[in-house]
Amino acid sequence: MKALCILLALLLRAGTTLADNDTLRLPPCIKVEAERLPDLNVPRVYNGIYMLNGELTVMGGHTTGFIPTPTAEYLKDGEWHQLPMLYSHDNGIIMPLRSGKVLLAGGHKENLGIGQSFEVEMYDPASHSFTGFGCLDRKRALACGVETDSGRVVIAGNWYADDDIEVFDGKKNFTRVKDVTMPRMWPYLFLTATGDVLVFASEDHRGKEKDTIVIDRLRGEPFTVPLFSQWRPMTIVRNDSRDCFIGDEAAGRYAYLLPVKKYEYDGVEALRQGRPAGETALALVEDTVFTLLPTDVPIPQTTAVGGPVFYSYTFLADRKAQRAYLLGRDVESRLYVVAIDYTQRPARLTLNYTDPLPDCRFGSVTLTDDGNLVIAGGGSSNGIEHDNFKPSASVYLIRLNPQATDAVSLAGRKSAVWPWVLVLLALAVVIGCLAAYFIQRRRKQQPQSAADEQPQQSAADEQQPQPAADEELLARICQLMEKEQSYLNPDLKLSDVADRLVVNPRRVSACIKDAGYNSFNQFVNNYRVAYVQQLLREQPDRKMFDVCQAAGFPSESSFFRIFKTVTAMTPREWLEQI
Repeated sequence: MKALCILLALLLRAGTTLADNDTLRLPPCIKVEAERLPDLNVPRVYNGIYMLNGELTVMGGHTTGFIPTPTAEYLKDGEWHQLPMLYSHDNGIIMPLRSGKVLLAGGHKENLGIGQSFEVEMYDPASHSFTGFGCLDRKRALACGVETDSGRVVIAGNWYADDDIEVFDGKKNFTRVKDVTMPRMWPYLFLTATGDVLVFASEDHRGKEKDTIVIDRLRGEPFTVPLFSQWRPMTIVRNDSRDCFIGDEAAGRYAYLLPVKKYEYDGVEALRQGRPAGETALALVEDTVFTLLPTDVPIPQTTAVGGPVFYSYTFLADRKAQRAYLLGRDVESRLYVVAIDYTQRPARLTLNYTDPLPDCRFGSVTLTDDGNLVIAGGGSSNGIEHDNFKPSASVYLIRLNPQATDAVSLAGRKSAVWPWVLVLLALAVVIGCLAAYFIQRRRKQQPQSAADEQPQQSAADEQQPQPAADEELLARICQLMEKEQSYLNPDLKLSDVADRLVVNPRRVSACIKDAGYNSFNQFVNNYRVAYVQQLLREQPDRKMFDVCQAAGFPSESSFFRIFKTVTAMTPREWLEQI
């Protein structure tokens, strides 16, 4: 009888466990490795991050104190190398183009996320250089863009300001083409098979949820879809439609995965109260048809690992692996990555999770070439809430593909062959010393001419190895330019900067060249051109001669020549684009 009671209790316990699991209906859970990469030189949030030319690269955003940072960094040889940008593009458009270059446009005008800007520049990862070339038709922040098959870029979205749709022609001109039914922040822009562009979002330009979601079109009339009466598009920070694309352009199939939710933006408050943050699902968008994507289990709102999950502002599709990823975290700072095998019906879900990562923030995310995730920077202070004033410099590699030897991971480490390099260098020094000794003995045995008796400087002496440019020095140089506006001095020389920073001029020159500039003059002239653009925006009727003098150009002819070199336009042509 006692044995029967024990057996009955075990069966009841097993039944309860099965019922609980069935209620949760969790996908398979896999613990994954999170590898800490070298920290960024500049803590930042709302920056862009991409794999460019084989290098992990971050650009723009704002840093400690909610101050926009006009800097970029790329990871190489175990270190982040800092680059000066022309503008900061904090919450601006940062999007790679088919050409391999990156378009950067707009963003906040001032500290604390205030205002919008016109500024536009292009980044060339091959030369690590930024070039200004024009300006937006409208000042924008929290805007998004999508590149069409013809190479044009359609742009929409704004923050606390009017909104419309404008088009970049792929060369230098930005032109307004159409009004929108409602202003939006971080809108989705989806291409269709007919060459149209759909523009929509659940929040307006002030971050307020809209009761009715209207979809604008570049070519057609606005429309609504029944799905959005119940499910609302999640807001994705710095939305890039390529991250959602799962179609086949060559076959003319334009399809996207869209994360949707059922709650009214109370996710953070829900987690504070220890309850799930609201139901989340995925919508499949094919041209103008919006439907829910069937999945084998629901996207988990709570887990047995760490309780309720809050899904953040990131969604990525890996078309090579035919998987998509939705990121979230819990109150203990565990990172969750829901992997969606979207080609299966129903789509199969897998829940990847890490150990608690207090230093891994809600940062910008990208996919590596080997299918792993990199998270850089971020502004959350407790794993959930955002803190714009204390962003992080941390960078993590999340290994979703553990079999791959990721190039990013290798780039984050010093080369393992360096001891052999030191041995070879030591041998070279010994051989060089022996050779010098025997040459000197031979010279002493020969009669010297008057010319031989004079000390001479060899070409090798004139080309001593230059110290490698370091990020700390580059930051000091940029601060000298930006805070003290040293470039306004028309007689500014390399030696002046070196004296001001108390460093060797050769070190300053090497630092600037390592940052992607051909010369010190090119570096300074980029600042002068940016200053001219600011003056022309604020005082468009000011005489060009006064402008060039105020910006520190030594002559009017050099002003016109340099301005056109940097922007591909004359000052008047550039002014007409504003």
